[in-house]
Amino acid sequence: MGQDLGPHAACVFLTAEAALLEARIRILQEAIDDVGTRIERSAERLRRIREQSQWESGRTPGEPPPTADPALPDPGHRHERHDRSAPCPHR
Repeated sequence: MGQDLGPHAACVFLTAEAALLEARIRILQEAIDDVGTRIERSAERLRRIREQSQWESGRTPGEPPPTADPALPDPGHRHERHDRSAPCPHR
């Protein structure tokens, strides 16, 4: 705005600004709703996968899985983390 506006011009400016903000709010709300829906679908898929894997393993759906051995590496862990603060050995 940089300059003094008269009351009418200020009212027009603020009305336009409010309309813009309301449009942005609607867009953000739609995006949030979409993410919520995707999370619900993913949770449902995971629930079905867990139930299917429990039936295939011979456990009942309410039975918890056996505890993993903490001495074994995490099966989902593919790479070791490198200490980024250590100097590069190749230099």
